[in-house]
Amino acid sequence: MQHIETRKELIAFAKKYGLRPDWHEPDEQGVSVTMKGKAFDNAYGSSGFDNFAEKTVVLSIERKPVAMVNLASLFAWAAGYTDERAYEDYVRTVTREKRAE
Repeated sequence: MQHIETRKELIAFAKKYGLRPDWHEPDEQGVSVTMKGKAFDNAYGSSGFDNFAEKTVVLSIERKPVAMVNLASLFAWAAGYTDERAYEDYVRTVTREKRAE
């Protein structure tokens, strides 16, 4: 099972399975989802296939689970958070910490 950890990986998944960029009617391509987990959080990010404490979307093709993605991460991406932005935030944090030393 693929573990989708970045927006780019989600886009690649959509292209691989012929989904529209707006994800309109993915069921017509045989895609379905189930939800696992309890906490609406991404503190652990995508930390493993058995991390179902956090809400996780399991994507299936023709009823066979093929990928999973953290639900809070999906919301972050929908709100404009990007993998590049995460790296830029990390660099700013490290830079601030070095200046403080």
